[in-house]
Amino acid sequence: MTNTQNVTGLQPRMTREQLIDAARKAAPLLPAAYGWMVNELANRLDYTSVALCEAMAQRKELAEQNAILREDVASWAKECDRIEERHTKTPTNMHLLEAQRELRELTTVVIPLNNEVAL
Repeated sequence: MTNTQNVTGLQPRMTREQLIDAARKAAPLLPAAYGWMVNELANRLDYTSVALCEAMAQRKELAEQNAILREDVASWAKECDRIEERHTKTPTNMHLLEAQRELRELTTVVIPLNNEVAL
């Protein structure tokens, strides 16, 4: 199999794993300096992809925790309103309104939880 046959056999659209594998297989067929560079690029793509996937997983987990904490804040504010209403005999929602205002002022992070990163 010649170098030309190897290159023409490449798919126009490859997955990350296929691209890394093809680069590592093609590296020995290239001149030494180019082969080293292609192999190094394949390694860096591999490392970067792993780091990106880990970061996306952490981001998703933090977004889920953030949503839970926001719900907890609203729940506690409602409970405070119920306690105050019980003691003053006056309906109120000032704690809930204050909590909602504070939560709106915080930076909102919206991440579709079913969104997957395709590398």
